[in-house]
Amino acid sequence: MALRKGSCQLQHFLDANEISPAEFARRMKVSESTVSRWKKNEREMTYENAVLASRILNCHAEDLYDWIEVPKGKRQ
Repeated sequence: MALRKGSCQLQHFLDANEISPAEFARRMKVSESTVSRWKKNEREMTYENAVLASRILNCHAEDLYDWIEVPKGKRQ
């Protein structure tokens, strides 16, 4: 089996930590539009951004996305 990223769970963690997207963007040192793109799955976070986000949101980096098991060699 292999894994692929599913939907971004960023909004869930923002809500749970009561952090606005604007405040999160400020702490991440990225634009609000970048945060919006992450939440809409229009752009994936880099590993470095996921680690920083996880530190801000008190979670693990892998928690920021749903993970889908796919048969090896079938990256859909």
